[in-house]
Amino acid sequence: MREEIERIRRVSDLLCTGHAVLRDRFARRALLLDLSVLGLSTWLVALAFVEPRIGVRLSPFGWDSKLWAGLLAVATFFLTVVQLKTDWKGRADAHKRTLNIYAEVKREAGYLLAAGDFDDAECRRVLARYDMASAVGVEMPEADFLPQKRQHKIKVALSKHLDSHPSASLLLTRLRFWFRDNFLKVGPDDG
Repeated sequence: MREEIERIRRVSDLLCTGHAVLRDRFARRALLLDLSVLGLSTWLVALAFVEPRIGVRLSPFGWDSKLWAGLLAVATFFLTVVQLKTDWKGRADAHKRTLNIYAEVKREAGYLLAAGDFDDAECRRVLARYDMASAVGVEMPEADFLPQKRQHKIKVALSKHLDSHPSASLLLTRLRFWFRDNFLKVGPDDG
């Protein structure tokens, strides 16, 4: 049972990293889209409520302010449709909820492993929570799994390296790992 709890903790840790990255990615996209719509809307409102003389100054390339206002309106409408269709805020929230569920599973599995007491009921409860997380959480897209696993492994390796080298540059350490893993023979499966 210990091996299964260790596996569940390891996989939950990996999924926490993956869902956190996806949460942040979709939240950044949503924020960028929101700011774009807000900026274009503000520009459009500024054109609508100023004197025509000032409207000319607010229009680039010497374009007619009515033409520019129309283009801004079309761009704003297009971005709001993109916002509705992509639902990046909703996707970020879904990955956040899934992250929280897997974080609970990881924490509980860690408690069991630290206690060393593998009570059958406690183990079944952690297994059930893990199954529930898989069932109710949003899936990680297949195309994202390996890049997220890679990112998680790099995060773990960097963290371990920083334990003994706290002043190490993250960028240089990443470059060193990249060079080591891509150009140096370090293991039996390297060719």
